[in-house]
Amino acid sequence: MRMAIGDIHGRTYWKNYLDKDFTEFYILGDYFDSYAGSFAKEYKNFTEICEEARKDPRLKLCLGNHDYHYLSGISPQRYSRFQNNHYRAINEILENNMDMLKVIYTSDDNYIISHAGLSNTFLKKMRGAGVKNIEDINAAFTHDRDILTFNGSNIYGDDVSQSPVWIRPRSLLSDPVPDFNQIVGHTQFPEISFASIGNIDVFFIDTGEKESIFEF
Repeated sequence: MRMAIGDIHGRTYWKNYLDKDFTEFYILGDYFDSYAGSFAKEYKNFTEICEEARKDPRLKLCLGNHDYHYLSGISPQRYSRFQNNHYRAINEILENNMDMLKVIYTSDDNYIISHAGLSNTFLKKMRGAGVKNIEDINAAFTHDRDILTFNGSNIYGDDVSQSPVWIRPRSLLSDPVPDFNQIVGHTQFPEISFASIGNIDVFFIDTGEKESIFEF
């Protein structure tokens, strides 16, 4: 059994599932910029997540947009709830754990797992830059972090050109990568939800404050 959990934002309920019998456990990012919790709590939580992932390689960590805007070497950008007073501390702990964070994962049974989703438009752009396989986007990101920069005409990220840390559901569903199911967070839904486009299912698993786990 594999599991996935949506945006963290300092929430600790991921710990409730560590004793389950799983083969992989994906955490879909946004470790910082909590809606209500303190910086100290989210910092401690991210530290514990990384420590657990280093001990247990079954734990797979995604990078979210609320983590991305604290990184070094990117074009300046500040999203909602950006913590100016804690920028240096968040930047440091993220940079020290970037070896644990990926933009995107794929599985042998044709699942794509990422923070927000992968559009065919973005994948074509990456292929034009020399990316051959979907997970090679991770290597491309290590060489050029600006590939994830917010772009497009919509201020909420609802644009097919947006990256896997920013694209919104409407655009993702209008332009999904063919032949892959996807598991995404980023946009809150009241319950874990899914939409089907032909032979493709896209699962939306960010349920905000409601504790939810997706099994697949």
